[in-house]
Amino acid sequence: MINEFAQHLSSYTFILVDVERDVAESVYFNLKDEFKGVFLRPDKRLINEVLPDFQQPIIVRYLTTESPLVQVNHIFTVSIEKMLVDIFCDIEFNFLAGSERRSIYTYAYYKYVVNESKLLRYAARKGRRQDLQQYVQEGNFNNRITNAQNP
Repeated sequence: MINEFAQHLSSYTFILVDVERDVAESVYFNLKDEFKGVFLRPDKRLINEVLPDFQQPIIVRYLTTESPLVQVNHIFTVSIEKMLVDIFCDIEFNFLAGSERRSIYTYAYYKYVVNESKLLRYAARKGRRQDLQQYVQEGNFNNRITNAQNP
C-alpha cells in the first residue's frame, strides 16, 4: 500500500497483521504453520538483520486500541490515517525516514482527505501526538496541496 505514495518503489515488501493482543499468539502460530518467515512483534535487530532475508515476511503485531480502520468487502484494513501514523511511529517503517516519508505524506494528503483529528488521536494512542503534529505542521502538507492545485 505504501508504494502507492512513495517516491521510490521499495523492493522490500512485507505483510503486517495487526490483531487484538489476546489472539496474537494464536494468529502467529496459525500463520507460521502455513507460511515461512512469520514473526511475532520482532525487535529492531530482527527487522533490520533477519526479515530482509525473507521473500515476503509476515509480521504479527498488537492492534493498538481504537485504531482507525475501514471495512472493505467485509474485511477490516488500515485507514489512511493509521497508515500515516504507523509509518511515523513504528520501527517496521524506519527505512522510510527522511525525504521518502515526506513524499509519502505529501502524496497521501494530495490523493486523499486526511482526517487530522483522527490522525492525531491515533498518534496519541501511540504516545506520539505532539511529535506527529509538529511533523505535519512543519511539512505543511495541506498547504502544499492547495498551492499545487491553485498555481
